[in-house]
Amino acid sequence: MERFAYSVRELVDLVASDEDEAGKLRLLRQVRHWTNEDLLTPLGEKHTGTGVARKYGADEVRKAAILRELASFGIPVGTYEGMGETLDFHARRAEWKDAVAGKDSVFLEMLWASSGAHVWNIVRHDALLSMMAPNWKPKKIGNFRPDMSFTRAIVLSLNRIFERLKV
Repeated sequence: MERFAYSVRELVDLVASDEDEAGKLRLLRQVRHWTNEDLLTPLGEKHTGTGVARKYGADEVRKAAILRELASFGIPVGTYEGMGETLDFHARRAEWKDAVAGKDSVFLEMLWASSGAHVWNIVRHDALLSMMAPNWKPKKIGNFRPDMSFTRAIVLSLNRIFERLKV
């Protein structure tokens, strides 16, 4: 049975179980920053006041694990604009639930155009890296615009990220 709420410290212990105490303290600061930037949403109030711990649901723990992976690439947090809402949307979809359950192969893909525009997407089986191919024929996908020319991509296996968590 899934636990309902995790303190920020419990979230950090779950996401960074492989880190020493200094690494966990670094992640603790990042989690607080991601919360202030609306990338993570605590249960209840974001600003709880002194002595009142924030609590996070299981999907927020999973989102923190994704953000930690992205942070390992050195991607600045400003690049994540809208990602909190995007992940909230995807957390309600079957692909996310299958990744949590360890079913199917589910990937989070991020593609950037040379203009700086980007697309975040969760897909089953095969990542859509074919969108970077020179002969790819554009079509309408989510917030994607047909004039985007993708030059960079990061693909994360949600199954592997989620299986490391004990939530």
